[in-house]
Amino acid sequence: MSGMIAAVLALIEQLLPASASAQVVTSIIEALIKMMPFIVQEVESLIGPVKNIIAALQANPAALPDQLSQLQALDKQVDDAFEAAASDTDSGN
Repeated sequence: MSGMIAAVLALIEQLLPASASAQVVTSIIEALIKMMPFIVQEVESLIGPVKNIIAALQANPAALPDQLSQLQALDKQVDDAFEAAASDTDSGN
């Protein structure tokens, strides 16, 4: 599903410079609104595996202190990115 969504989004991006009419803009907005649940679902489906990998690496006794610091920073970055995406979706951006 994410491949299809990515292809559609790429096509929309290519059409944007040529789409000067209000009707085309409306069509793109309607398409994005219809795709948004799938886009959010893909983000949500990716966050779990990424968080699981980070947690598994943090629990690994072979992880060095500097690696644990990097993982902690990465975990925060993932959380922040997810929160930003959720906030943008909630606010309609």
